Amino acid sequence: MITLEKRAAKVAIVLEKRQILKPPVVRVGAALDISGSAKPLYQSGVIQETHDRILGIALKFDDNGEVDTWTFTEGYDRLPTATPDNYGSYISDHVLEARIDKWGGTQYAPVMNDIVDFFFRAPEPKREEKRGFLSRLFGGADEAPAPAASAPVNGHLPAWVLFVTDGQNPNNDRKRVRQLMAESQHFPLYWSLVGVGDPNEFGFLAEVADEMPNVGFLHLESLDLSDEQIYEQLITQEFCDWVRAK
Repeated sequence: MITLEKRAAKVAIVLEKRQILKPPVVRVGAALDISGSAKPLYQSGVIQETHDRILGIALKFDDNGEVDTWTFTEGYDRLPTATPDNYGSYISDHVLEARIDKWGGTQYAPVMNDIVDFFFRAPEPKREEKRGFLSRLFGGADEAPAPAASAPVNGHLPAWVLFVTDGQNPNNDRKRVRQLMAESQHFPLYWSLVGVGDPNEFGFLAEVADEMPNVGFLHLESLDLSDEQIYEQLITQEFCDWVRAK
């Protein structure tokens, strides 16, 4: 838990650089590619480390310090919510040892559609008002009540989804992805599309990010970076400008 506390502190440093001293309440989601080519990233522990770092982000933005998590291949699985309690073991417990679809091909649209459904097309789940010990310990978005402007008129909190993939989707998936990204502009939803590996794999994601104001793209040669490097790149100025406007 000391490591998680330190990660949350490093997120706060980057946010301060971006001039966000008190982050608004934003629900944080993670969509993780579990196609065959990503298998070594899971077996080596890199995806666990990445997910732990996303949990560090959630502790500063999400009022419950949680990460709503999906894995995707041709299909997808909506997984149990990640919390500080399963920090460090989440991927082992809920992915590698779980009966979910793994090691297939890659399609983005099915999981993206479910993410939009989960955050915005279903009734907003009741959020606990009382903060737990971990939330008080780490600090976060709800140190004071969020202003009414932080919550859209439809009652749904803004959401930030970190979508991590190591390979391109097929051409027959791309039309639906563009459609979904365009539709998602009607909701307070920001997508950070993170392409890991060969930069030639991610031309489509870069194009979509250029076209859509609520979509960002980041290419990483590897996820084997320091916490500081990851947070500096994930928490972009574009995202911070977007979230300030919500």
